[in-house]
Amino acid sequence: MSMESMVAWLQEPARRLHAMIREVPGLASLHHLSLSVYCAQHDTLWAFPCNSDDKGPPEITEIRMTDVPSLVLLADETTPRIVADMAAFGGEGRYHTSKARASESRSCMTAPINIEGRFLGFVTYGAAVPNFFSSAAQDTLRTFTEAFGILIERSSQLSD
Repeated sequence: MSMESMVAWLQEPARRLHAMIREVPGLASLHHLSLSVYCAQHDTLWAFPCNSDDKGPPEITEIRMTDVPSLVLLADETTPRIVADMAAFGGEGRYHTSKARASESRSCMTAPINIEGRFLGFVTYGAAVPNFFSSAAQDTLRTFTEAFGILIERSSQLSD
């Protein structure tokens, strides 16, 4: 299946998952969600927003992994990267910083998606308030991260 077809298939179930997450007590401030699907053949990520209130096709950003060394390192991790307050994070020239600030997130969690040792991508959760990602929130979102991984696996098994 082509990456375009995968994204087209993934967008609606991912938006529904985002809506479910926001219904979990304490997670209503989680206003932004983006999914990045990894293409090993080209060493690229296809990133797109999956916000529950979005309509229409998402804007897809293609990112070469080698252009974002912090993501290369994070892909091998088992724990997410937490940014407690975007106002105090990183320099202006960083890709992640500018995109996250544009989404009006004050804090974010980027979780690698790995299933059976295979890296599938990332899910980035953005909250409208700083210091949002408590241990309890992280635990809940790790479960949802696994669900996003299952969706990515399923989409890659579908034929055009």
